[in-house]
Order: sequence, then C-alpha cells, then structure tokens
Amino acid sequence: MQATSSRTAQRLQGIPQSIFTDMSALAVRTGALNLGQGFPDVDGPSSVVEAAVDAMRSGHNQYAPGPGVPELRAAIAAHQLRHYGVTLDPDTEVVVTAGATEAIAAAVLALVDPGDEVVLLEPYYDSYVACIAMAGGVRRPVTLRAPDFRLDVDELRAAVTERTAVILLNTPHNPTGSMLNRAELTAVAEVAVERDLVVVTDEVYEHLVYDG
Repeated sequence: MQATSSRTAQRLQGIPQSIFTDMSALAVRTGALNLGQGFPDVDGPSSVVEAAVDAMRSGHNQYAPGPGVPELRAAIAAHQLRHYGVTLDPDTEVVVTAGATEAIAAAVLALVDPGDEVVLLEPYYDSYVACIAMAGGVRRPVTLRAPDFRLDVDELRAAVTERTAVILLNTPHNPTGSMLNRAELTAVAEVAVERDLVVVTDEVYEHLVYDG
C-alpha cells in the first residue's frame, strides 16, 4: 500500500516536535523530576487552589470575553504601571492569551508577512521556530556566546536588512539565564527606531531575577 503523503504545509516541513514534549515524556517514562518544562515537585499554594474552586462555584466557569476578563486586564495594566511606570488602557491595550507561546505566535502572525525576516537571539525558545515558520518568515539569529552570553550590538545591526520586520527579544533569556542590561536594551531600541522595526519582547521570566 502506498504511503499517504504529508498534508502539512510546506513551510512547516522540517520543524521537529517541541523539545519540551520530548523531555516531559522522558520524565514520565523514567520517573525523573521534570526540569525541562518547569514542573515543580510540590503542589501550588492551597490558597490559590481554593480561590480557583471558589471562582468556579461562583459562576466564573464560562467562556471569557475574547480580549480577556476585564478584571484581569485591569490587573495586568496595574502591574505594568507598578513595576515599569508604563500606563496602559486595559480596554484597548491589553489582551489576555493562553500563555506566552500563544501571545508570541499571535504577534508574529500579525506582524510578519511571507519572506519578512525576524531577528532573534540564539539560542532561543524552540517555539519561536514554529511561530516564524507559520508566518512564512525567515529567521535571522544573533548568537549570544559563552561564557557571558552578552549581546553583540554590531552583530545585531548586521543582522537587520531591508526585509527585517521584527526583533524578537527574550530577557531574562531562555535558556542561558542571561539578562540584557540597560545599554544593550538601549541599543536594541535605537536600532528599532532607526530601521522602523517592531520589537516583540518575551519577558516570561521577568520576576525570576536574582543577584549575580
């Protein structure tokens, strides 16, 4: 019997299964502590569990509004003001997604046309590859090199071309743990302004920062 050809879009050919799927399956199979996907070895605070149960019993168990529950959007706007001094309108400038990966995918799909280039820091979170491929974009990596994994601004500038649409920035950085300093962030902003680029920032580890 002849094998059925893949019906997956050509732009997704060659994209492997997420490393997190592989590592989680391996952890389950071997009984290992799963450090690959951020699974803690203890349950979350009981107060959080009870709050979730109380919310569901109080009727908060239906489809949420498309942009997110208003109270949550207001809390996110308040968080940005409290920590960064950034004022956002929760009704027009905040959207809630099912995790950071969905947010990144939505941003890339909204900003990148086929053939557009996305400059990103390498090594990178593996879902970036799929997000850019789904948009038909082209990756333009800028490598962070050991031992300090600092951003080479000259390499960043060299990576930007006439086809560049987005700089995809991740800080604190996954997987190296490095964090862009103010001078590096300022340089990124200058490049973005000079070349009229959008910077998409993945700051999922923003509060997991330690001295040293």
